[in-house]
Amino acid sequence: MTIAERESSPAVRRPSEHVTAVHEAIREWEAAHPDSAPSGEGQAILWALGECAQAPISGRPSEGPPTLADACAEIDAAERVPREGRIIPADGVVSALRWLIGAKDGVPVPGKRPAEGWGHLVGGRGVVMRGEAEIGRIAEAARAGLADAPDEWDRTWCSGTVAVCEWMLGARSKSPVRDTPRPMNGPTGVNLGMEERAAEDVSRQLGRGRRHSPGYGDGVIRTIQWLRGQITVPPVNEQGRPVPGAR
Repeated sequence: MTIAERESSPAVRRPSEHVTAVHEAIREWEAAHPDSAPSGEGQAILWALGECAQAPISGRPSEGPPTLADACAEIDAAERVPREGRIIPADGVVSALRWLIGAKDGVPVPGKRPAEGWGHLVGGRGVVMRGEAEIGRIAEAARAGLADAPDEWDRTWCSGTVAVCEWMLGARSKSPVRDTPRPMNGPTGVNLGMEERAAEDVSRQLGRGRRHSPGYGDGVIRTIQWLRGQITVPPVNEQGRPVPGAR
């Protein structure tokens, strides 16, 4: 696909069921906070779906769903709105549009994220933004990379990715670094956070972190960040190689 073709393609890159679920959550928040409705997030989604006659910030007339180029232009317009130290509707527009076009994975529901997370809205669970099928595909790719890794760092990175994915899917009974029993209902946000902190010691070879190679810790960290939607790029590519620039 050429740059021109990509820019003229539809802005929304998310599955329709995910967009619907997120929009419903936004509407529930707006109903509970009428003084803050309509939210920037809600306006952005309606515009992206072609249900608004004009763009939420620039006011540009719309005829049907916007293109990717339209969405990027609206993000630019929203980012130029003066903040003066305040959170404003334009922030919600930026958040929602970045999520819709696939630039960010954080679910754009206003307010404080609930303790149980928003993963269920997008096919995941709790704070995990990835579904089991997607996690399984990354595990398979990492196993392939593990089998023919060109060096120690690649091999241990892939091993760390496989360990996290198997732990999430229930194929591994102990956590990747701390070696603690897997919770009956799967790892929680707290479990992921504790594992990531332990992996940082592995990456830097501090204390008990020396039990594993640095690459293993790097792979664990990157995979956990991807699971939580902190990064959009998976920890390994389709060939099972650590993603360039991820070290």
